[in-house]
Amino acid sequence: MNLKEKNIVNEEHIEKIDAMYEKISAAFSSEVANNITQAKFQLTKNNNMYFIAKYLDTWVQIRIPSDGFLSLFENEYELAKTLNDYLFIKNGIFIKKWFPGSDLFQIGLESNLINPILNCLKKFQERNVEIKKFNWNKYNIKDKRYQKLVKKYSNDELVLSHNNIRKNNIIINKFGYIKLVDFEAVTLNSKYYDLVALYFNIGIDKKTIIDFFNLDKEKFNDYVYLFKRYKEAHYQDIYLNIKNIQKKMPSPHVFLKNNQTINNKFIVFKKHNKFNYHLNLSELENFYFVPTYIYEDENKIIWRWLNNKGNFELSLKSIKLIAKIMKTYHDSHVNFPDFVLDKYIKWLIKKTNIVDFKKEMDDFDLIKLIFLWLKQIKIDANCHNNLSFKNILWGENQNIYFIDWSLASKGSRFLDIAIMFENLNVNKVQKELFWAVYCNSKPIDFYKYQIIALFLIYLQNKQLKNHDEKNYLIIKKIKYVLIKNRIKVK
Repeated sequence: MNLKEKNIVNEEHIEKIDAMYEKISAAFSSEVANNITQAKFQLTKNNNMYFIAKYLDTWVQIRIPSDGFLSLFENEYELAKTLNDYLFIKNGIFIKKWFPGSDLFQIGLESNLINPILNCLKKFQERNVEIKKFNWNKYNIKDKRYQKLVKKYSNDELVLSHNNIRKNNIIINKFGYIKLVDFEAVTLNSKYYDLVALYFNIGIDKKTIIDFFNLDKEKFNDYVYLFKRYKEAHYQDIYLNIKNIQKKMPSPHVFLKNNQTINNKFIVFKKHNKFNYHLNLSELENFYFVPTYIYEDENKIIWRWLNNKGNFELSLKSIKLIAKIMKTYHDSHVNFPDFVLDKYIKWLIKKTNIVDFKKEMDDFDLIKLIFLWLKQIKIDANCHNNLSFKNILWGENQNIYFIDWSLASKGSRFLDIAIMFENLNVNKVQKELFWAVYCNSKPIDFYKYQIIALFLIYLQNKQLKNHDEKNYLIIKKIKYVLIKNRIKVK
């Protein structure tokens, strides 16, 4: 981020902090506002702005909801009145004691955390709070099995239910103490709802949950069905009207706009071919560098919004982050689809006037050699296959996130790295640092992967408009690599 962008961000934060003081004064008193010091903007999430500050001698978190969303917090207000952490709460605005810690996205679900998480939720469900009940018929779900199960369990015992159990809503401090946060969706509900969410959203084994809470296995499976259908209806209701947005979307089909229409999410519109979108996104849920995926259907993927304030920039720091991330998913045991790049390249060639490429290269055998190299590739890693500036995003605290896993498959780690190097124009110093952090030396024949990557990018550019200059430079680079490595293919 350059100096100008930093100044803009700082000015925006100052405006938000000023607005926060005004809202605090109006909701509580000027005395309360005057006792708040060292205020810093934290993030925007779900139509709310969050701040970290000191109230007297206590570190606190402050939430300021957007105008028009003040009526959403009735149940949360009733719960907050029973919790010691909340110092002030009114009209959706709260000042509560700050709980420093990390969420499950940051630290991952370790086996030693499972029982404490289950105990935390058990204690939460035992709290006695008079609030409204959960409405299973909020959406017009005509599924016969769904309606039959809703009726079957209509007389279930009701407990306090969080209703939004996710990795970012479970916080662990350095002493291992666990807290639930974000109570906007809280209601009375069957205890099974949050327990199914632990299974779906946190990844705790179903049997572990059933045994700990002494649950009925058949009933748990029924609630799995109810949970899935309700969530599908919820997201369909919210995002059904985005088709008009889709028609206006330019390539690369990523809608990066943070507003009330999409409720602090960003949407990737799919552009299908027979080689993409074969990876089940649930396989990526435990990767700290992948945003939370909220919803997926045939046409779109909805991800949790990232509070980034600028385009991704390559630096020594960011290349180190990329190396660590690539090493993580390359060596992971996640189930990626089978290798597809060889078939994808053949498909792109059929869609491209490849005669121009052959003429430019003065060589009709390079493509044949590329396919020979592809045939010899060692399949040794899970690969993204499309890392570029458009799908690496800054997140909070200068973390980076990878999106657009549409071409992800098993493949060669070195080809994945070569694609990234070429798309990001990584320089010599950055490459040396990458290999050091990745804990691998560059293979002697890395030029093969480099040429395959350049040819793939050339073909992808040919499917788009106004990329002739880029492809001219790619051809020049391919020729340079061939000459440097004394490759003769005639």
